[in-house]
Amino acid sequence: MPGRLLAILALLPWLATAVLGGAWPRAEGEGFLAAAGTVEGPDQFGLYRQSFSLYAEYGATERLTFGVDLGGDAGRMSKAIAFLRWPLGDGERPLRFALELGGGQVDEENALRPGFSVGRGITIGQRQGWLNADTRAILFDGGATAFETDLTAGLSLGDRVKALVQLQAGVPAQGRDYLRLAPSVVYEARSGTQIEFGLTEPLSGGGERGFKLGLWRTF
Repeated sequence: MPGRLLAILALLPWLATAVLGGAWPRAEGEGFLAAAGTVEGPDQFGLYRQSFSLYAEYGATERLTFGVDLGGDAGRMSKAIAFLRWPLGDGERPLRFALELGGGQVDEENALRPGFSVGRGITIGQRQGWLNADTRAILFDGGATAFETDLTAGLSLGDRVKALVQLQAGVPAQGRDYLRLAPSVVYEARSGTQIEFGLTEPLSGGGERGFKLGLWRTF
């Protein structure tokens, strides 16, 4: 593994503490759904790759959130994970921690996916936002292991617009380590419904630039 990527994977969860994010449980009885499609390319053959993702979570109790994380393309489902997340420590503290345990299939293999999140709210001038880090290990049934880390910063630009930027790093069980930058803008079309417009930019590990269109829904 390249030394720079190893350093990023080790430090990302703790960078969230450096800025006034993220690891709060979903309120009891409240749900959230995010569906998105991404088009990447063209590649060296002039082809475009289309993929989709579906993420949903529901507050089962005050301290227990249930969710599903799905993704794939027209050819196959690359992941189908159901998970539980619960907070650690005092929920009144500015710095939040949470543990997550998921299971399902990744790349058509049975897998467990434990995870850890840390986050804080941020204030820049009169703008409110958050900074959150999620780190996950994927433990395959055959003994292989992969790692993923996402660092997300978000800031409200107005009553109906949010700006996000995410740094995505990973060490897959097969293939090259990767690092991607994914900025986006989220617009509230109406109460409880938001539209996401985003880009993905590979920084290392290969891949093509992509465009993302998503829908967020709270209920």
